[in-house]
Amino acid sequence: MTPVVDTILLSDSTPAMASASPGLPPADIVQPTAQATDGTTPSASLTLTMWTVEPVSPEAAGKAGETFAQGIRSFMERYPNVTVVVKLKNEMGKGSVLDYLRTASQVAPSVLPDIAVLDLTDLAVAARVGVVFPLDELVAPGLISDLLPGARAAGNVEGKLMGMPFEVDVEHIVFNADQLTAPPLTWEEVLNVGVPYRFPAKGRNGLANDCFLIQYLAAGGRLLDEEGHPTLDESVLASVLDYYLRGVRAGVIPSDVVEAASADDLWSWFASQRSGIVHVRARRYLQERFQLRNTRFATIPTRDGKPLTLVRGRALAITARDPAQQAIAARMIEWLLQPDNVVVWNQITFSVPTRYATFNRWGRDPYLDFLRQQVEVALPVPTFPQYDQVGRVLQQAVLEVLSGDATPEEAAATAVSAITR
Repeated sequence: MTPVVDTILLSDSTPAMASASPGLPPADIVQPTAQATDGTTPSASLTLTMWTVEPVSPEAAGKAGETFAQGIRSFMERYPNVTVVVKLKNEMGKGSVLDYLRTASQVAPSVLPDIAVLDLTDLAVAARVGVVFPLDELVAPGLISDLLPGARAAGNVEGKLMGMPFEVDVEHIVFNADQLTAPPLTWEEVLNVGVPYRFPAKGRNGLANDCFLIQYLAAGGRLLDEEGHPTLDESVLASVLDYYLRGVRAGVIPSDVVEAASADDLWSWFASQRSGIVHVRARRYLQERFQLRNTRFATIPTRDGKPLTLVRGRALAITARDPAQQAIAARMIEWLLQPDNVVVWNQITFSVPTRYATFNRWGRDPYLDFLRQQVEVALPVPTFPQYDQVGRVLQQAVLEVLSGDATPEEAAATAVSAITR
């Protein structure tokens, strides 16, 4: 894939922000604001450079691009001496924001941006290589304290807030309310529910799916020991694998779950069949829930009914090294995360908010209340350096059990041995 190197200089000619998508509770459009009078307002002209990806830029499809452009433009109206330059990079791999940050920091640090939009999994890598800076002392304490626990944890790397999550996504279940009066909460309830229960089990880029990690972590499993070394709890791992196997044998978990790499792979089936229980990403359900009748949502059933999910998403990070640039970059993050600003973005992109104030600004809705509770209990996707190995070992165990090549106990023992040897 050829790296994207487009440069976008926003100006007053940028299109105005569109209203929220049809079917969503409306939020007020952000109007031009008075100029800022805080101590970080630069007295001389200053350029703030942002590296981002096309879906989070003025070039984003549909109304998202207009919304993003208006957010930046209203910031420049508030700080008239600041010009924001947006540069696009690829979403992943060669030519991505992370790839350019790592390369430029070594060979041409002067070209590094002031702000970067990073996937939460890339944020941890960027923090470890030292190309992003902690936000704890740079952004307003009230903004940090207003982050939902799962969002704040996702932005933290080794105890420091290295990025400000502004959009997240979580996985949960939906089910046909004509078939079930109440959702199953535990493994035993799933095994006795009497309707198909589908989740992705093929793996994600060779790693165990989020839903497997959710089961393992909710049951008390560890991925790191007290010294920070990779580890697996054999008995917990065996119990999750046994749950999968019992579900298949009972005819509750279809054997074709190994063909689904993500919850999105299962959605078209559920949307057409409206049968049983299926895992879904919140972003998908936010977008299509009003098209479904007699469908309800619930937390993912776990061993003991403990609510848990994993959070994915994107964050704004400060990459500027100059204190003056860092200060104005922090003001920009605060501005973009203002509830009246970010709520429109969340609505139009069908992304889950990261702030309590943003949820409140969106309006009252049982599903939004549910999502808020999910982000409160969510854990970040594992990002420690050795997780690639751990995730592959876990996925291999899943496939061995579901294919009948190993018992849950055998697969768990093999996985533990592979990690500890």
